Amino acid sequence: MFRELFYLAMLLCMANCQEFTNPILDRNSADPFVIKVGSFYYLTLSENVEMEIVVYKSPILTSFRDAERKVAIRAPPGYLDLWASEMHYVDGELWMYFTMRTENREHRMYAVKAENPNDPMGNWGNPIRMLPDWDNVAIDGTILKMNNRYYFVWSSGVTGHGSIYISPMENPFTTSPPVVMIREPTQDWECQDICTSEGPFFIYNQNKAFMIFSASMTWNPNYCLTQMSIEMSRDPMDPASWEHAPGPVFQRNDAEDVYTTGHASFTVSPDERETWMVYHATESQTQINGFRTARIERIDWNADGSPRFPLAHGYNHPQPVPSGQN
Repeated sequence: MFRELFYLAMLLCMANCQEFTNPILDRNSADPFVIKVGSFYYLTLSENVEMEIVVYKSPILTSFRDAERKVAIRAPPGYLDLWASEMHYVDGELWMYFTMRTENREHRMYAVKAENPNDPMGNWGNPIRMLPDWDNVAIDGTILKMNNRYYFVWSSGVTGHGSIYISPMENPFTTSPPVVMIREPTQDWECQDICTSEGPFFIYNQNKAFMIFSASMTWNPNYCLTQMSIEMSRDPMDPASWEHAPGPVFQRNDAEDVYTTGHASFTVSPDERETWMVYHATESQTQINGFRTARIERIDWNADGSPRFPLAHGYNHPQPVPSGQN
């Protein structure tokens, strides 16, 4: 009887105890974004000296090493430094948001529409300038959906710091007044090198929206994640509606040589029972630019509905694969 139970346990483990180790791509993969569409995962990255945005397609979340690859967007003539792309569904359409600049003008936000909302590997339209009346740098744009309305949220350095702004959306590529600053960095832990709040992304749980974003300068090993939250019944355009975490929620883990932890996006496991974070980090405190690799971590939830982040896993620390991954 004991032997039968032992073999049964071994069979169950073989089916459910598969493991993986970070990273999910073995080369520079800064500002990674992943979305699950159907039964596939799609990763977007800036490549070719940041002159292209490339989409990768993988049946599993834990590795994009052998993934199908397609260039979705190339820099138009006179443009460069295409950064921080994200894909979002807005009113049933699939849109990609990213930032780029010219030699004479700092970064501005742009949107492009997928011809087929069910196929991120298909054709994409021409870039549309967002925030045309915002004559300031604009990076790291993302989408907040609250109470059947969309809001555009981005980072800008108008105040001399990288702060986070919000504006209501009229359609997937047009915002309407007003523009409101909802976060300006002031604490020591978010002012390493330069006071910066950037890379916002939203997840939702128990009738709250949680904005996870990066703090401090991206080339600093103390680059980290923190969060703000808002009840869905509140007004996101009112800065007083937001609750702020007192410090980092996810940060460097020296014991496992993980540094520069930031610029997160979130997706779900194949069976959609788990929430997974995608982010970049380095294994060195000094080799950062050009050495940030895409990684993932499973996110749990606290009793109050807020996300609970693990310690950052290093390259030699196995983790169970996402639930439902074969």
